[in-house]
Amino acid sequence: MRLFDIMEEYPNTPPPYQPPHSQYGTPPPPKKRRRFLILLAIFLIGGFFFFIVALLGVIGAVAGAKGRVAVLDISGMIIDVRYEMDELRSYAENPTVKAIVVRIESPGGAVAASQEMLAELKKARRSGKPVIASMGNVAASGGYYIALGADEIWADPGTLTGSIGVIINHANWEELVKKIGIRFDAVKTGEYKDIGSPTRPMTEAEKALLQDVINDVYEQFLEDILEARRQQIKKASKSFPIQPESNNEATSDSVKSYLYHLADGRIFTGRQAKNYGLVDKLGNMQDAVMRAAQMANIKGKPSIYKKKRPLTLMELIRGEVKQTLKGIVPDSPILEYRYIGR
Repeated sequence: MRLFDIMEEYPNTPPPYQPPHSQYGTPPPPKKRRRFLILLAIFLIGGFFFFIVALLGVIGAVAGAKGRVAVLDISGMIIDVRYEMDELRSYAENPTVKAIVVRIESPGGAVAASQEMLAELKKARRSGKPVIASMGNVAASGGYYIALGADEIWADPGTLTGSIGVIINHANWEELVKKIGIRFDAVKTGEYKDIGSPTRPMTEAEKALLQDVINDVYEQFLEDILEARRQQIKKASKSFPIQPESNNEATSDSVKSYLYHLADGRIFTGRQAKNYGLVDKLGNMQDAVMRAAQMANIKGKPSIYKKKRPLTLMELIRGEVKQTLKGIVPDSPILEYRYIGR
């Protein structure tokens, strides 16, 4: 006999028991099942990302097999170049990078930092990879100094470059601190220990000492220019002779004498710099990239490789504030290859 027949025969028989439904829908699955589903979802998402990364790696390897040109940016005041040196070193060691373009957008900066960057560029060239320097709006003083490490220097016709020389800024706050009633006393071990102090005028002896320091660093600048570009400057001295306007003494080295006339701190356009043998070619950054690819025997359009430096907001703020303050009021005298028109 079927259940419905029984219910018809015995109408007072209660219906079969049905479990109550939750007002929130079906009850959740057991904890073990939920944990399994979460782990499965994590595994699938992770696998998807690994697949994307691997795919990008394969694409990069294929592009690298054809030949990549790495681009290194040097911009702003040249003060701390540790990251740029590490980046350049990684390009020199990367087998998929066939050539390097250094894009310079800088008025210069600290002498030692500029020298360190120049040394790294020379090392990169010794790896056998072509290195091209491409100048942007401004590549003056220390910015030009760094470019000396490249196989070729490219500039736009209107690039501001040159400003070959050395400067040391000295702020004197003596009158200011007097007005607010502050006096500084120094106890020192030697006459020159507090040279460059912003709380008093500089003595003539101190000025003479600093001038000797600056002259030595200036000679280092000229020596590096002549090492990199003697032949180009020698050729330019015959095609574009200039009248001496410098107080530097003439030397038996005619090329160095010509360079002395150029290296009095004056700036040049990119076109003028090419005429004087300071620059090799006129062209934009894309022209420099194509030239680098040509020197590296890359067929077709090269792939451009550029690392991005991850920066936190606080690092960005600290770096910008520090760079701005150093450009306005240096906390201590600092030797600079810098064009201060920027």
